[in-house]
Amino acid sequence: MWNEFYRCSTEMVLTKQGRRMFPYCRYWVSGMDPYQKYILAMDITPLDTHKYKWNGKWWEPGGKAEPHVLGRAFIHPESPSTGQYWMHQPVSFYKLKLTNNILDQEGHIILHSMHRYLPRLHVIPADKATETFTFPQTEFFAVTAYQNVQITQLKIDCNPFAKGFREGTMVGRPSKEGKPKSFAQVKDSPDSKKLEHDDPESTEKLKESLSLSEHSDADTENESFIAKQELKSLPNSQSTVLQNLLLKLNQLHR
Repeated sequence: MWNEFYRCSTEMVLTKQGRRMFPYCRYWVSGMDPYQKYILAMDITPLDTHKYKWNGKWWEPGGKAEPHVLGRAFIHPESPSTGQYWMHQPVSFYKLKLTNNILDQEGHIILHSMHRYLPRLHVIPADKATETFTFPQTEFFAVTAYQNVQITQLKIDCNPFAKGFREGTMVGRPSKEGKPKSFAQVKDSPDSKKLEHDDPESTEKLKESLSLSEHSDADTENESFIAKQELKSLPNSQSTVLQNLLLKLNQLHR
C-alpha cells in the first residue's frame, strides 16, 4: 500500500488534537537476539530544508522550512520486550499521532504543514548501540488539507473507515491549504477535501459514517501517559539508553 501512495507523493493530515497516520507504519523485524530485551521507538524527521507548495500537478519548493520541533519520539507501548516477541509478528505504530500544535502536551509528533518528512524506526537494545532504519517509500508531505486529488481517492479506496464515501458517487477536487470548506470528513482526510453532493440523503449517510470513524479515532487512553509510564518502569540501563537516543535525535537536527 505504501508504494502505491508513494507514487502519488503521500500526504498526511495534521490536526491540533492529533491525527493518526494512514497508511500507518508497520514493520517486520528480524535478526534480534531472542532473549535480549529491546525498546522500539519511532520519530519523524524532515527530509530537507524547504517548505513546499502544490502547483496543481506536483509539489515544488516554496520557501525556507520552519524549525523542526525536537525531542518527540513515540515509544511502542509494548516496549521493552524480547527479540523473540518482536519478531513473531508485525510491529504496528498505529497509535502514533501527528499534530501541528507546537504547544502540544499529549506527546504527539509535532510537524509543520507543507513540509516533507520521513519516519524512522529505532531499535534500542539494553547494552548495544541503537540501530535506526528508514524506508524511502514512507516519506510524506504534511498538510492540513489534502492537495492532490489522487491521494484523496487513494485514502477513500484503502481506508476501512471510508466506507460511507465508497457507497456514494462523488466528485472531488483539491482544496487550498488551510482553507477547507468540506461539510464531511473521513477519518484519515479531516479538513482535507471539498466534496460535492447533489443527493441530500447521500450526504446524511456520509455524515453518519464519518461520525463513527471520528469516534473510533478518539482513543480513551493517553499514549503519551502510557509511554511515560513505560519509561519509568524500565531498568535504569534501558531508560538511560532511551534518553541518550532522544539526545542524539536532537543533535542530528541542529
